[in-house]
Amino acid sequence: MDTTPPHSDYGWLDDAALATGLGLVLLGLVVMGVVETLLGSAHFTERVPGLGVVVVHTSFTPSLRAHVIALGFLVLLAWGISRVGRTILASLGTRP
Repeated sequence: MDTTPPHSDYGWLDDAALATGLGLVLLGLVVMGVVETLLGSAHFTERVPGLGVVVVHTSFTPSLRAHVIALGFLVLLAWGISRVGRTILASLGTRP
């Protein structure tokens, strides 16, 4: 039976990137959503000339939440690219 951890090759940079990226995604999705629900933020409509009726949010704006989530995904994307790059470089260095 193998007793090694599933990702024993992860370093502190991997842990920091995963924690930051996933933390930002969870912050944007779960935490901001729960806070918005608990505060009972009012959503109302407003007529904007040329656009019609627009829903106005009084707590976290949808663009703020989208930017926090997108930033989390960008951190995870950068981490994934670095993992692929390190794997490719490691395999090139071990060729006979």
